[in-house]
Amino acid sequence: MEELYENIERTKTGVNGLDTILYGGIPKGNLVVLSGDPGSGKTITSIEFLYRGAMKFNEPGVFISLELEEKDIIKTAAGFGWDLQALIDKNMLVIETIQLYNFDRLCDTIEALVEKIKAKRVVIDPGVIIRLYFEKELEARKKVLELRRVVRKLGCTTIITNERTMDRTFTLFGLEEYVSDGVILLYHSKLESRFIRSCAVLKMRYTKTSESLHPLKIEKKGVNILAEQEQLEDVE
Repeated sequence: MEELYENIERTKTGVNGLDTILYGGIPKGNLVVLSGDPGSGKTITSIEFLYRGAMKFNEPGVFISLELEEKDIIKTAAGFGWDLQALIDKNMLVIETIQLYNFDRLCDTIEALVEKIKAKRVVIDPGVIIRLYFEKELEARKKVLELRRVVRKLGCTTIITNERTMDRTFTLFGLEEYVSDGVILLYHSKLESRFIRSCAVLKMRYTKTSESLHPLKIEKKGVNILAEQEQLEDVE
């Protein structure tokens, strides 16, 4: 399996440990759903994906927020020492807040911003907002498939965050199973008297992935997935 995908072009996330469990990174052009319950680290991981892309790999990125304002995203990043404003000033990053009343406008905006800075990475956060504008599941899936075609045509590797309820049900109309190229799950697991964050790759097209659940820590410099650990009991 590993040899089968050794020539696949990949987008390295730059997130500590994530590229290890993806055997080198996300296959270029994949649309990945980053799904987790509240507070599991979805937005921080997404921001770091864009920040590391610009800083380590010289890949511009677009952050489409369907909820937070630009200043809030910049403030969140600053807590980890990530200067997003400097990247914005250098045309290495665009942050755009969209009130999603028109899905076609979302696609048009992404296309315009990607072309403007020649972006290679796109984040849409939180993707769960998308479902609020469709009454029928089939309609929602068709629109997300349309979005997937847009970002693939642009040559971007894309992350859409998805809220996952504490009872482990999904909330984005089956996006994980039917539309995306990959699904990365962020969990809160209870260990004795505390909650432990962890990460698993549910699926990813065009690459081998780790089949284990790995502890995840949010540290001063960003997200750290403990790729060599498989037992939550090992976490200190």
